[in-house]
Amino acid sequence: MSEEKIVEGIFDGQNMRGNDDNMYPVPPNYASKSKLVQGDGLKLTIEDDGSFVFKQISPADRKRVIASAQKDASGNLIVDIGGENYRVLSATATYFNLEPGDKVVALISKKTFDGTKWAAIENKIFD
Repeated sequence: MSEEKIVEGIFDGQNMRGNDDNMYPVPPNYASKSKLVQGDGLKLTIEDDGSFVFKQISPADRKRVIASAQKDASGNLIVDIGGENYRVLSATATYFNLEPGDKVVALISKKTFDGTKWAAIENKIFD
């Protein structure tokens, strides 16, 4: 008999807020590789052995923009998009070997969110 549990929710930039009101950490490598943006709908399958398997089920409306990589006051890599700062997962920054001043193609949700804004990086622009 299966003990598998399914939870659906919304990606907030780092975690999935489940329809059960719990927060589930999304593996940064999965979020980065899948280019998840805030508002994406996810399905989490919690396997019999306790492992988590995430799947994107409803992509949020997104837009593609050119951005500039920067560091915030805490030393975290961010991207500046039209004067607004968006956080970037460290796995993404590492994968693309991003440095302050690098230009990137970023994906952001068309929807406005209160609080922290997150961007996914599609690719690095080489001059």
